[in-house]
Amino acid sequence: MTINFTRGQRMLALLCLAAVLLSAPLARADQGDPPEIEAQRLVHILGYIGADYGGSVANGIVTVPDEYAEQLSLAADGAKIAARIQPAIPPDRHFDLPARLAKLRELLDQKAPPADVSALITGLRAELIGAFQIEEAPRAAPNAERGKSLYREHCATCHGETGRADTARAATFTPRPVNFHDPERGEAIAPYRVVSTIRFGVDGTAMVPFTFLSDADRWDLAFFVTGLRHAGVAPAPAGAAPAYTLAELSARTDADLRAELRSAGVQAGAEAEVLADLRLRAPYEDRAARTPLGLVRVKLERARQAIARGDRDATRGHLIDAYLEGIEPIEAPLRAADASLAAALEARSMELRGDLERGASAAELGAAMDALLRDVGRAESLLSPTSAPKGFASTALSSAGIILREGVEAALLIAALLGIAAQAGLADRRRFVHFGWITALVLGVLTWIASARVIAISGAQRELIEGVTALLATAVLFYVSYSLLAKREVARWMKFLKQQISPRRAALSLFAVSLLAAYREAFETVLFYQALLASNASATAALVGAAAGAVVLVAVVAAYTRAGRFAPPQVFFRISSYLLYTLAVIFAGQGVAALQMAGKVPVHALPFRGVPALGIFPTAETLAAQLLLVILALVGILAQRRETNAAPKPPAPPAQIAPGSAA
Repeated sequence: MTINFTRGQRMLALLCLAAVLLSAPLARADQGDPPEIEAQRLVHILGYIGADYGGSVANGIVTVPDEYAEQLSLAADGAKIAARIQPAIPPDRHFDLPARLAKLRELLDQKAPPADVSALITGLRAELIGAFQIEEAPRAAPNAERGKSLYREHCATCHGETGRADTARAATFTPRPVNFHDPERGEAIAPYRVVSTIRFGVDGTAMVPFTFLSDADRWDLAFFVTGLRHAGVAPAPAGAAPAYTLAELSARTDADLRAELRSAGVQAGAEAEVLADLRLRAPYEDRAARTPLGLVRVKLERARQAIARGDRDATRGHLIDAYLEGIEPIEAPLRAADASLAAALEARSMELRGDLERGASAAELGAAMDALLRDVGRAESLLSPTSAPKGFASTALSSAGIILREGVEAALLIAALLGIAAQAGLADRRRFVHFGWITALVLGVLTWIASARVIAISGAQRELIEGVTALLATAVLFYVSYSLLAKREVARWMKFLKQQISPRRAALSLFAVSLLAAYREAFETVLFYQALLASNASATAALVGAAAGAVVLVAVVAAYTRAGRFAPPQVFFRISSYLLYTLAVIFAGQGVAALQMAGKVPVHALPFRGVPALGIFPTAETLAAQLLLVILALVGILAQRRETNAAPKPPAPPAQIAPGSAA
């Protein structure tokens, strides 16, 4: 059967066909790419807004209308993407993405401070990256030659051979292609942003999407582009720069790196050379895993990725490894160089573990990791091989400081034990105290030899040794000092001491307390001196400092025991018993904290700053152990008072009658 169409019918059919053909691309555009790609595009848009908004608005006033209009247009595009991909957000990572984009648009309309816009974008990008498992770094180190070849083939005609956008073709475009040497633009570019630009292009410009390139090609090209503005600078030696991971270099702009280098202590005069090293050489080398602090960066990056996946158990493991494998091995040399920075690294590591245990968000944990990394950068700069070597006086002072810092607790404990034995009239038993600390010194020397020639002591082993030794010392100290603390009368003290010190078990207790307390400090001292001498410090200066510190410790012991000979027995016994029990409380806190750092005890952080030298750490576990000892002491004292008050008092002597008085 043949159907004949009139001219009008044929025209109507053609119009319908045209409408269908024209509407098909629009339908595909409305449908969009897969949610994972759309999420990457949204992250790309947010990155542009975050980087460029500050250059278009200042103090609530639009300074560059064209750029501000572009921010609004990008936000509108982002809102459409957010609506499309909202259903694809996994239930366990659910958040209201369109509402976040609406809040961003509200800030833009209000011409809010750039810091507020940046903070919102930073948190939103982190949630998107976690929800859609977006990779912000290449899976392998980029290829420099491949990046150079791709740039010459696809980019040089517009951006120029050196990246200055000074070609004839560049002059024909409006807006003009980016000049990578422009300070404002160049400082805000990170490799990840370049990768996104290569993949998605930039609307309204000649920058089209390079969809035909592989992911590896995009990363090769991106790292080459970010290095262009540094090509004329001689890179600093590798050791002068922090050992950034590839993921860190991918995400950071030049402005970010400059700020971190200044915070790490890199001098302004060397900043350009160090930055050139980070852009031209570091991305192509696997430096981070070669040094302990570089390993901290690797482990923290893995922890960041794990928390983005919602895997808190893996995050916990990476955080423990970051401390034990990265921070603990350099604690000794860092304490010798800057004790406060070493303490800060330990405290931040503990706080980070506590934040994880309390269920902190990925954004909160990321901020805590960034704070830890800033301190890591300072430590890297301080321990850099290019840093100035210590002089004789500085080495001697560091050496003396090690002896005094590590030995003062043991010295006070030994002095208290010697003084109590002397006051009780049992001077012959003091030899067990001396046997204890002398044995500890011998074991310390053997530890030095073993750790230098036979076995390597890992961070986990060190923390376990410190923790177990401290808790054993706490137990023996408690046994020795608790009864002393509860017996407030001198006569009771004397009777207790004569009964307890004379038996073999009491002599063993004195020996054990002295040994454990002294070896705990000797163990740390060995590690600190190994690190000090490994830094090419003068051995003579270290020996002079150690001798000076030892003299001071001996003077402390002598002064304390001498004071015990002249002080009233009641006062001396009370002070000594309080001192011994206080040391037990300190050791308890330090022991639990060491086991926490080794990952053997959970961490529930509390909001205050600790005092590690006194065994006070901002965690519920350490304070609980110490509080238990304090409660036991109070119970003992109160029980003794009640016993004393309940005891029958002797009858009062009969009144004396004065001679010559009336009967």
